[in-house]
Amino acid sequence: MEIFAYLDPGSVSAALAAVLAGIAGIGAAFRTFGSNLKNKLMFWKKDEPAPEAAATATPADAPEDKPSEQ
Repeated sequence: MEIFAYLDPGSVSAALAAVLAGIAGIGAAFRTFGSNLKNKLMFWKKDEPAPEAAATATPADAPEDKPSEQ
């Protein structure tokens, strides 16, 4: 028994487009819902402020780098 299989370029192109669309869809869904999903999966970690946010915040009475006006 001989089996003849033929894949024309159009069907291969459609299959490749479907695979690439699936990858792009997964990426878009992860960008949209990823932080919410990460927060739900990492429930044991406490929310801590980012270190760079704490470094950029300066108190109102802290001296500035500018020379004082006299």
